[in-house]
Amino acid sequence: MSDPQQDPPRIRDVISHRDFSLVLAASFVSNTGRWMQQVVLGVLAWELTGSSTFLGLVVFAQMGPMLVLSVIGGGLADSLDRKLLLLVTQAWQGVWGVVLAWQVADGDISQTTLIGLVFIIGVGQALYAPAFTAVLPSLVGRENLSAAISLNSMQVNGSRVIGPALGAWLASVLGVPSVLLINAATYLFVIGAVAVVTIPPTSSRSRSFGDRFLGGLRLARVSSQIRRPLLTMATFAAFCLPFIGQMPALAELNLGVDPESQTYGVLYATFGLGALAGAASVGTVLAHVPRPVTVRVALGCFAVALAVLSVLRSPTAAYPTFFAVGLFYFTMPVALSTFLQEHLADEVRGRVMALWTLSFGGVVSISNSIMGYVVEQTSVSAVVFFGSCVAAVLAVVVRLEPGPEVSEATLRARNDPTGTDN
Repeated sequence: MSDPQQDPPRIRDVISHRDFSLVLAASFVSNTGRWMQQVVLGVLAWELTGSSTFLGLVVFAQMGPMLVLSVIGGGLADSLDRKLLLLVTQAWQGVWGVVLAWQVADGDISQTTLIGLVFIIGVGQALYAPAFTAVLPSLVGRENLSAAISLNSMQVNGSRVIGPALGAWLASVLGVPSVLLINAATYLFVIGAVAVVTIPPTSSRSRSFGDRFLGGLRLARVSSQIRRPLLTMATFAAFCLPFIGQMPALAELNLGVDPESQTYGVLYATFGLGALAGAASVGTVLAHVPRPVTVRVALGCFAVALAVLSVLRSPTAAYPTFFAVGLFYFTMPVALSTFLQEHLADEVRGRVMALWTLSFGGVVSISNSIMGYVVEQTSVSAVVFFGSCVAAVLAVVVRLEPGPEVSEATLRARNDPTGTDN
């Protein structure tokens, strides 16, 4: 682990790495397309059914494959050629994205077909995400890890700002099928970037099937530096983040904002702008603040902002509130992810970060499918307020303690009767 007293790596030092910059820029374009698709799919699902339950099912179809396949993807990322894995999974998503656009363009897509195609695309993302997460730090070196994670989070949230607003505008001008087709085309940017960069091979030496695909789970069991961030993220995703999937319902039912309007796109972009600021803060103004402190303070502030959002009925007041929710929402996961990755050797990064993908995206998919039903039985305000209460509890109880780096040596020693739990 790096010396916390050293100056943090500067963003311009990380950007100077050609391969990292190419992949980061391509990922930004692709993520912008994905956010464009996500916002129009939410609107399409709401317009098809007017059902919060169906909204939750669409989110589950997008992210549900992560529940199982992210673990497999992590094992593959630590075992196979990472470049090939990235290329194949991006091509898969692009091809099926074209099929989705074609089916929607027919004008008579069924709920079952929509769910099925979104799920198939999600399969590719579930296998892609762990490999991509493992590759990025390898392009800049461990000394630049925190800056690389912060920059990646910034591009994800920059796309979150641009994508929804651009998607809503393009949908009103060109139609939903065109937005879906544009998203399918953005996968070509990642394919092109990955094809021309040098991706270091994995240094994993795992031989057993169990260590290759279940190594992340085994490491989480023996290391609190792995286990606690994953449990914190899973709890946060399950109870505090369902508001994201329910944003079309929240906008219409609480704020009187049409989900097909430009106002909704700007509102979503304001949330993304806050998330962008939160991601940027971890690698800049909060660089010298201990990660555990950042996590707990962000959780407390998020709890307050989300509670305010649950009672808002004014679109005007919603803008600064959505910004604050986004700010503290993403400060916490970026700080938590940085803490986690600072404790990982590259040879196990794919398997452990697959669990991070699972605890984040996979858990959100289940939660949204359940919370959509809860919204219809209670209200969207009740679900959002409950999430704020859980965040407040996490701010009090979460404890993160730095420890030794976790590697395959940890896996080999896990059955040593003289070993100790970290």
